[in-house]
Amino acid sequence: MRNNILIYSLVCSLFLINVGGCKEYLDIPSESTVTEKDVFGTYFNFQGYVDQIYKLICDPLDDNVVSPNYAGETQSAGSISIAFRALSGDYVSIQGRGYFSNGSNQQGMWLQGWKAIRIANVGLANLEQLVASEEEKRKIEGQLLFFRAFFHFEILGAWGSIPYINHVLDANEITLPRFYEYKEKRDYQACTEYIVEDLIRAAELLPLVWEDPTINMGRITKMTALAYQARALLYAGSPLMNEFSGNSPVPDKEYMRRAAEVAGTAIKLAEENPSDYGLIDFNNYTSLFATTNNRVVWTKETLMGRNGWFIRSAESGGALFNNRLKYIIPDNATYGSNSQPEGITQNTVDRFEMADGTLYKIEYDQDNNLRWGYRDPRFRANVYVDRDNPVNDTKANYRLELFSGGKTMLAKQSFSQTCYVPHKFWPKGCTTKPSNAATNNLRVMTPLMRLAEVYLIYAEAQNEASGNANSKANGATLTALEAVNKVRMRAGHVPTTATGGAHGDFRTMIINERFVEFLCEAMQPWYDIRRWKTGEALNNTSVLTLDFDKDWTPASFSRRELLKRTFELRNYWLPFPQAQTQIYSDFPQNPGWE
Repeated sequence: MRNNILIYSLVCSLFLINVGGCKEYLDIPSESTVTEKDVFGTYFNFQGYVDQIYKLICDPLDDNVVSPNYAGETQSAGSISIAFRALSGDYVSIQGRGYFSNGSNQQGMWLQGWKAIRIANVGLANLEQLVASEEEKRKIEGQLLFFRAFFHFEILGAWGSIPYINHVLDANEITLPRFYEYKEKRDYQACTEYIVEDLIRAAELLPLVWEDPTINMGRITKMTALAYQARALLYAGSPLMNEFSGNSPVPDKEYMRRAAEVAGTAIKLAEENPSDYGLIDFNNYTSLFATTNNRVVWTKETLMGRNGWFIRSAESGGALFNNRLKYIIPDNATYGSNSQPEGITQNTVDRFEMADGTLYKIEYDQDNNLRWGYRDPRFRANVYVDRDNPVNDTKANYRLELFSGGKTMLAKQSFSQTCYVPHKFWPKGCTTKPSNAATNNLRVMTPLMRLAEVYLIYAEAQNEASGNANSKANGATLTALEAVNKVRMRAGHVPTTATGGAHGDFRTMIINERFVEFLCEAMQPWYDIRRWKTGEALNNTSVLTLDFDKDWTPASFSRRELLKRTFELRNYWLPFPQAQTQIYSDFPQNPGWE
């Protein structure tokens, strides 16, 4: 991958891409001596062409003061933050930066996605020019099909029904409709059928493992294609997407059955190849998200992400700490982050179970043993609390002071607004005050898909398809219950039951499990709120923090409202860029954003 990036500048000269419209052409400038055969004729050059698309994968942490926390996991004093805009229901401004950016100065999914789809289609149209072995041809075609499906899926999941562009558009194809039928499915589900079709073929073509992992680490595999096929089917079968396809707002059992079978296949492959795939040991949990050894962030659990070789060199070490992790690190004077941080809310902390699998109770706020102790082990892996020392230094002045009036909690934009600080992407020992080797060698990446999610997709889908958490999908080796307990017990947490344990039902437990496991990474909790249509119940609810004194006097602990949350009907979908919806009537704006 690293070697093939050299071809990128050559390929870029071949394209005039107008992402805002539909006229995008493969064009060879008259003064150029580079021909299509030069680009597409050999495996090395064609792979270099494909590598452009890897650079277009978006990372939710890939911009200053940008987080993946669209679901109310965190709150910030700065109105520029994703968390603040999301909690305020401001989905127009939310697209001004970050993963779903549609602004011309940002590198978000709207612009990157359509560009990647165009590149994939041009590549697929030129496959016949490739002179290579059958294995090499399969790899090229499989990657292109995957990326065409992936970028359509990312746009579809956030904005709703879109055209599926599976060929190189010409000048006469500028009025493709948003709503249509395919394989007897409509709208969102019709687009999903196209996506699944490409992913099935990609899984057939792609290798399970690429040779030479040092060079090819992060490339798309058969497992990646299966995992995204399972996610696409799960989403299509969820109440919001089912309703948006002309049906009732209830789970579609057939889509859930299909999702479970694909996820079950992926899990079986992983368990048959434990040296290449598996849930990593919980002692190494943070290596899924960050390393301090100057190495690429990638594990055998990671199935999709923006590969570390493509992180800009300026975004490493101290620069990365100051820029991409700005939304995490509080108190610039102590930790040197130049921060505008988002603090984890009390609402989020409440969702972590107790160590015995029971639910957290408000009265535990005043119990110094139960409040932050005796919890699901993932709680402390995800969250720093008062008196924690995120620096490998025993000096007391490096401890977090998150009590009322503490230096980490001062009421300024550069200090925490809650008494909880994100830990997942901030490894212990990383600061720029004092500067140290850990910070200089820090690398971070947000996994967009990991094997833990495949287990939870399987558990959710099989339970919804069968109504029985003790059942197995066709060909699967695990029951739905066994799958979710794989993830829980990896963390050292207690297993749950087929009736959802303390949550009261299996569905509620699974959604909570997904929230806890994927906290502050990617956007799974936001998708879950939307696809299960639970957003309206959150409207006008309180977003909370916890106030207390320096000595942890039990009676001093009290909850405080930071703001009222806004989630209206229109917040189930992002608004399209307004100019796009004014070109022709078959591409209307999403409801509520007209």
